[in-house]
Amino acid sequence: MTDKDTSDLIETLKATNDGLLKQVALLTEQVEYLNKKLYGKNVVNTNQLSLFDEDKAGGEDDEDLPSHYRNFYLYAIH
Repeated sequence: MTDKDTSDLIETLKATNDGLLKQVALLTEQVEYLNKKLYGKNVVNTNQLSLFDEDKAGGEDDEDLPSHYRNFYLYAIH
């Protein structure tokens, strides 16, 4: 192997290494994003209406339901 072949090989390996480092960085970013999406706090869009009244989130209005409904909702959801 000549010096020219060796330097060409080194340049090729450096370029390959740089490409792989960029790919690892991209994949690491994707994993972080998906982990936040899967396990992190949900991001709420303030322009979107909520399906639930968050002021009443806690089951305070369960006392208004008849007992058979209350038992259904308390045990069927879990």
